[in-house]
Amino acid sequence: METRRLRVSPRQQRVASRLLQVAIVGILVVGLLTRNLSVLVNAVLALAITFLPAVLKRDYRINLGAGITLWITLALFLHTLGMLGFYGEVWWYDHVTHTLSATIIAASGYVVARAADEWSDAISLPSRFMFVFILLFTLGLGVFWEVLEFAARIGANLLGFAPVLVQYGLDDSLLDLLFNTLGAVIVAGFGTQRVSYLAETLSNRLDEYRGSRRTQARANHNRFETTSLDGVVRTETVNARLSWVLTSFLSLVVVGGVVAGAVLPSVLVAAVVVLALVPGVAYRDPRVMLPWQLLLLASLPILGAVFASPWLASGPVTYFAVATIALVVAVELHLFTPVQMTPWFAVLFVVVTTMAVTGVWAVGRWLVDLYLGTELLLVPGLTDTQIETGLMWEFVYSAAAGVVAGLVFERGFRRRSE
Repeated sequence: METRRLRVSPRQQRVASRLLQVAIVGILVVGLLTRNLSVLVNAVLALAITFLPAVLKRDYRINLGAGITLWITLALFLHTLGMLGFYGEVWWYDHVTHTLSATIIAASGYVVARAADEWSDAISLPSRFMFVFILLFTLGLGVFWEVLEFAARIGANLLGFAPVLVQYGLDDSLLDLLFNTLGAVIVAGFGTQRVSYLAETLSNRLDEYRGSRRTQARANHNRFETTSLDGVVRTETVNARLSWVLTSFLSLVVVGGVVAGAVLPSVLVAAVVVLALVPGVAYRDPRVMLPWQLLLLASLPILGAVFASPWLASGPVTYFAVATIALVVAVELHLFTPVQMTPWFAVLFVVVTTMAVTGVWAVGRWLVDLYLGTELLLVPGLTDTQIETGLMWEFVYSAAAGVVAGLVFERGFRRRSE
């Protein structure tokens, strides 16, 4: 028996998008009639975003196409519909909307990264790295979304009205991150070809904005980008000595941690030691080391634990150290693998990676506690609300540390190039 593949024409997709926009308007009216602020605000924002494809096409000549426009509009409609009660009453509804929304975020991350790869001669992002970047980008923005929901809850409590964005508990927040990961995997594994044309279009628009890539100004710009990141690793004798002192100290911490039975912290410190040793081993020269300042920043939480300093082991300092390690990873990927990054792309990598690592660490602790009976996150004596609040502050620290570290590193790159 011969089967026919269902085909939906671009015209039918556009009609479906318009119907979904009308439905969002209907939900907006419901929000007005019921005086439900969360429904009203989410409907207004969703409706405004549905017009973004038309704006991009009109003002920037970036045509998302009927299919992707429908994809975005459907995600916005389902989210707005969920504010009427489906999020709380239908157990699987939140998982579906987060997965669908995550596919859009993942596709956006891919388009931005691939467009940068095509636009700049100083950027090269192989397919394997692109897969990882899509996951990091999606998870990082997933953590940022949880921060927005948490901030909305705090603001609503202070002002005395219902929150515009709603969190449904610890398990819900962590499951959101899991389903964000699922959406990212779907796009990274199967969906990038469907949006590749957008990356090419965006690259072309950037070329038009900056001028032809054959101009001398563009060539100088690319040389500046390459040189400034290549120069992070140093061969100075003083820097090498200080870096080796820090690396030796961290190695002793690893040995002491293993002897004391603190295996997991020892593994994390050992990872920093390995990153510190990579340049010298790769160049077969002990003078080639990372800047001692970067190693010191990455070591601050370790120093806090060793010397019992609560300030150095605090959340903000810990996640600034994570951001520093992310920068080290970006630099070593650039130097020792086919991956090539410019400073601004390295900063983007640092920001999303810092938040993504926080999300992975949170979900990992939660799953280990559930299935192995540990107490890494689910601490006895604390309520779910207390644990969730503590976790949300971790997310806030990671988001703030990623952004601040990105700004600091970007300034450092600029000063080094001057």
